[in-house]
Amino acid sequence: MQNKSLVLGSLVLLIVVFVGLAFFYKGNEAVKDEKEVLSKSDLLTRDYSIKFGDNKKNISVVEFVDPECESCALFHPILRKLYKDYHEDIQLVVKYIPNHKNSKFAIKLLEASREQNKYEEVLSIIFEKQPLWAQHDNEKPELLWDFLAQIDGLDMNKLKEDFKNPKIDEIINTDKNDAQELGVRGTPTIFVNGKRLTTLSQKDLFDLVEAEIYK
Repeated sequence: MQNKSLVLGSLVLLIVVFVGLAFFYKGNEAVKDEKEVLSKSDLLTRDYSIKFGDNKKNISVVEFVDPECESCALFHPILRKLYKDYHEDIQLVVKYIPNHKNSKFAIKLLEASREQNKYEEVLSIIFEKQPLWAQHDNEKPELLWDFLAQIDGLDMNKLKEDFKNPKIDEIINTDKNDAQELGVRGTPTIFVNGKRLTTLSQKDLFDLVEAEIYK
């Protein structure tokens, strides 16, 4: 009986030590990752990057997004709520990773819409109608032209002309290269002042942002 208790006690001790080391390793890796990202902080925000917010607290929230990504569409309302609650304190930055077949098509629409200050409206429609235009094995990106025509004040002729601007291809390529340099592959990937959001949840995002606001 004494031997069994000793073995059991040793196992418990080993588990405690293992869990402690795992957390220590995870913490060290997070610090290492943050330092690496901060050393390349110029890749998180480019002069051309679209930005929202007053940023009074100097807090940068950078999202790498793919408009054809289902997870991005699902997470979009959470980012909108974050912006609604903290738009005075933060700056929300959007960068692109075109991981899907028609991602570039949608990104070109988004960037073209900036010329008419309709980016947010176009992004909302792209995500809202994603099940219709980005259905797997039945993609119909051309439907987006009809969907976007419903936006009040959006000049579709101008949008089609701006869609052809070769500078948009440069933006897409630069963002893609920046993502690779930062080790970002999937979307959405979010950084808050260089700290990567490790769990995609509203609570974790708000906790990370609020920790920067109130530190």
